[in-house]
Amino acid sequence: MAEGDAFRETRKDMERAIRRLNVLEYVIMVAAVLVALAGGGLVAFLLSAGSDLPLRPTWAVISLLLIVIPAAAVFGRERRRTAREKAENGSRDSGSPPTPRRSDPAEPNDGE
Repeated sequence: MAEGDAFRETRKDMERAIRRLNVLEYVIMVAAVLVALAGGGLVAFLLSAGSDLPLRPTWAVISLLLIVIPAAAVFGRERRRTAREKAENGSRDSGSPPTPRRSDPAEPNDGE
């Protein structure tokens, strides 16, 4: 087997794995939305049974909150992680001495 063939097979395997993970991601998102809708419906039913709140608007608001609040928390966590990684990478880079710039041949050199 030639070396290029091995890479071709590996590439195909990686593409197939990526497609499967994309499908899994959508399945998980749909399941999360369904759980949020079911949970929102249950909480809305309990709230409307014990108070004068209407069922459908309460269900809509609670379901949206059950979707938006966790999504915002994950988004915020990922932004903090990304910012922390950038700061760590930036601090590593700033610890090294700056690379000297080559001057333009048209500009006069002070020390040379």
